[in-house]
Amino acid sequence: MRKSGIRGYQAGDAISQMMQRAAMAYAGGEWAEAERCCRQILATRSKFFHALNLLGIIAAQTRRPDEAVSLLGRAIAANPGDATAHNNYANVLRDLKRFDEALASYDRALKLKPDYAEAYKNRGNTLSELKRFEEALDSYDHALRFTPDDAEVHNSRGNTLWELERFLEALDSCDRALKLKSDFAEAHNNRGNSLRALKRPEDALASYDRALKLRADYAEVHNNRGNALRELKRFEDALGSYRKALDCDPGLLRVYQQLAELLGKMGRTDEAAAVYLSWLEAEPTNPSARHMYAAASGRNVPERCDSRYVTALFDELALSFDATLERLEYAAPRLLSAALAARVPFGQGNLDVLDAGCGTGLCGPLLRSTARVLAGVDLSSEMLARARARNVYDELVQAELCEFMESRPHRFDIVNCADTLIYVGALEPVMAATHRCLRPKGLFAFTVEALPEGILSPFRLTMTGRYAHSDRYVREVMASAGFSEPECRTIDLRKEAGVSVRGFLFLGSVAA
Repeated sequence: MRKSGIRGYQAGDAISQMMQRAAMAYAGGEWAEAERCCRQILATRSKFFHALNLLGIIAAQTRRPDEAVSLLGRAIAANPGDATAHNNYANVLRDLKRFDEALASYDRALKLKPDYAEAYKNRGNTLSELKRFEEALDSYDHALRFTPDDAEVHNSRGNTLWELERFLEALDSCDRALKLKSDFAEAHNNRGNSLRALKRPEDALASYDRALKLRADYAEVHNNRGNALRELKRFEDALGSYRKALDCDPGLLRVYQQLAELLGKMGRTDEAAAVYLSWLEAEPTNPSARHMYAAASGRNVPERCDSRYVTALFDELALSFDATLERLEYAAPRLLSAALAARVPFGQGNLDVLDAGCGTGLCGPLLRSTARVLAGVDLSSEMLARARARNVYDELVQAELCEFMESRPHRFDIVNCADTLIYVGALEPVMAATHRCLRPKGLFAFTVEALPEGILSPFRLTMTGRYAHSDRYVREVMASAGFSEPECRTIDLRKEAGVSVRGFLFLGSVAA
């Protein structure tokens, strides 16, 4: 917490002299002495504002947040017109994750003192933590009107612009921060992140190196440096940076995933498995660590992805999902809609259609013309939010796919499923649930990744964390579920590292 609201005191009565001693002790880093002085004052004057305010600040800084809330609340009750007390109170509420209350307290501080730059900055930080980035940007801009030379605000503003994908503006804000404070390691790091987003990895690398000259143990920068090196295809160097990040901070857990993924792409499967195991040992309840260790090691392979893994994965990917798939030349939505159009007339809007695992809704516009009702279901709330923004679905539901379909017997004429079953190994349950939710003559169109030829198993969990299936197995499962005359064609689903990913498109129907 900032040292807000600590003023000098003139010698006078005993209380003023004691408060002056407390303030000087606090300023000199003698917090225990400052606290002793404040408590001595409060023993005789329990509502003395300055002692309550300083004691609340000390409690917050010594990680006693509940006590800090109580003390600062008493300070505000003693002097409700002091803006700094409201700001300090809000800072503690923010640390306690009581964000709505914190924002209300910042607003009270700003009502009392409209030019209070520190409160605007803190309010912006809180809004950023809540991912309310446009509002955060507005708060930072207000702060800069009153303190245009605050490097921290320029840096925070740059972070927010980066989150809003306004990368050139983010870079400019970082440059402004560094012009004011050239040894600002965090701003060098954020500048590197903006340069990476602008596809300038060499320049980003130089920014990261400048940050590390200032703070050699800056784990986040070592991690980001590894990402830049990976983009430059300097894979061995990238591995070294990731390992350095973990040496500096073993608690930076996402580095385990990035390190293991790169090892996997380099074909060093055993090393990747060892890193995933280290991640799992560091975070035993993390479903991603458990799933990816199974994928790399082949041990305890589940028959389908844990729903928590899928939800976490796609909540994280949602923001960049569409752009990523466009770059990968993702073909499944177009190929599925073409296959369906060969079986049913599009454009009449007389069928009930389910987009199963709809994601951000890439299939929605292609299915809309044939649908009387177009429903979508997905595990990820973040993906559904982007599907909702397309304004083509009549219903969007966050639910597990099989449970949703089981609850809607004979409800749909078409179930469309683009690359959802690559997160399911054993397909029997989903085939049965799909058959149940379809009406007579209903159609099920879906894609899966193809197992390499010569592999005899029905499905396999690959190093990507996705399942690949054999066409023979899929046909057998469809037939067992009651689908008649399943049609299968080999397709290119997308490209990864410039190489086409082979898959199968299946189309099956329910008997009349």
